[in-house]
Amino acid sequence: MICPETTPPSFGLLLRQVRDGLVRQLDTSMAEENLGIGFTHYLGLKVLAAKAPCTANELAQALDQVPSAVTRLLDKLEAMGCVRREPHAQDRRALQIVLTDEGRQLWARLKQRGDQTIDDAMRDLSTDERAQLLSLMTRVRDSLITP
Repeated sequence: MICPETTPPSFGLLLRQVRDGLVRQLDTSMAEENLGIGFTHYLGLKVLAAKAPCTANELAQALDQVPSAVTRLLDKLEAMGCVRREPHAQDRRALQIVLTDEGRQLWARLKQRGDQTIDDAMRDLSTDERAQLLSLMTRVRDSLITP
């Protein structure tokens, strides 16, 4: 038996539940690609689509991940033909990560899946409510950024 909650959920718990639900839905959708990739790969491709070429350290910072996790992510994406590691133009010691045409094509497909997941999650909200939710969430996020 599920007991009805008498108090509203905590803000932090609610955020976590929404995030986890979105990740589950997107992982389920991405499984249809039969590539053995998940949400971490989605985020990696999303950042690379916006920032590439970049270094692995820059990618790690953008993803808020440790370099070893990004190395594993890049190994998988490279094996799939989605990225290439090339010598950095200004720093002989570094490599830059380049998104390949195949990587861009995969990102386009995954972005559609991500957009559909968000649309499905917000299907009960009006256009104005969606805009208000995004505005409020942006303000909360911005208030957490240390000056």
